[in-house]
Amino acid sequence: MAKLKWLCVALALAWLSIGLASAESVTTADPGTDTAKEDLQTKAAKVEDLRGEISLTNLANGLNLTEEQLNQLISISKEVQALRESYKGLADECMKAFADLKSALIEYGPNIPPKVGQKAGELNDRAKELQEKFQAELPPFQDKVEKILTEAQKEVINTFKPCLLPPKNQKDPVRAGQASSHEVAINILRRVRGIPNSVYEEKRVQIMEKWFKKFEEKHGSLTDEEKAKEQARLFGLVDEARAMSDEEFELNKEELAQDFEIKDLRDQLSEQLKTLTEYREKDKPRMNKIGKFFLNPKMGGVLEAKLTVLKNFKPLPPKDLDKESPKGNAEKKGN
Repeated sequence: MAKLKWLCVALALAWLSIGLASAESVTTADPGTDTAKEDLQTKAAKVEDLRGEISLTNLANGLNLTEEQLNQLISISKEVQALRESYKGLADECMKAFADLKSALIEYGPNIPPKVGQKAGELNDRAKELQEKFQAELPPFQDKVEKILTEAQKEVINTFKPCLLPPKNQKDPVRAGQASSHEVAINILRRVRGIPNSVYEEKRVQIMEKWFKKFEEKHGSLTDEEKAKEQARLFGLVDEARAMSDEEFELNKEELAQDFEIKDLRDQLSEQLKTLTEYREKDKPRMNKIGKFFLNPKMGGVLEAKLTVLKNFKPLPPKDLDKESPKGNAEKKGN
């Protein structure tokens, strides 16, 4: 079932509704209770759902989409949603068949009635086939989305990382999402450059230990081999930064700060695996980040909300700069 992707979303939502109904039947036994407490799992699912919508909203906010673009993207979203809805009948059938299978397994153990197992198995195979068909039908919609977006907007999407809170650099559309910020690393390098040689030689190990401690608190402990290799690389980088003139450092600070980030072997292996997987599946229909974000079933609602805000937006009247100036205020007082 983990491979059913989009179809599994429909199935999961259906299962959640059954779980909620079941919870209510238990918790509403007391007639004095007006509302039932939701199942914790259902609440957690709703929180994750909302988190996803917030992340998509952060992305949409960073794209500066025009009204024309929003209308076109909403139209595509509705087309994909209609296609997705066409699979609802199968999802309902799977729900019933899988519920029957679960009941039979509880009642009979592994010796379930053959018809029950056969029905569930057939629907499961059919669901996999339709999932592959659905995936094959998505790339043309992805192409439509790409034609609507500008190159700058595509760059924003390709560098976007899901986030809950809007990033500090949200106003810059080319840096939407949690695009990597090296401000902390730049500040550390700048401070280290200002330390006298005698003090630096004494404190260099301590400074590096603090940098690694901060990394490990967030990402987990590094092996001794990883740590030794990275420390040697970073000490060399710091020596390079300290030897630069102020002008050279300012020109190269972003690149230096990026290199000053500790390299996680786990991330490197993950990237290699991703590259290998993409190569082996290069002939299969694939969704890129643009498709994954904009063909997401939640994105349509986000875009419609943005369009409503854009249509209702009323710019503030321009200020009279003469009246705002000290000279203007003085003349006003004189009158």
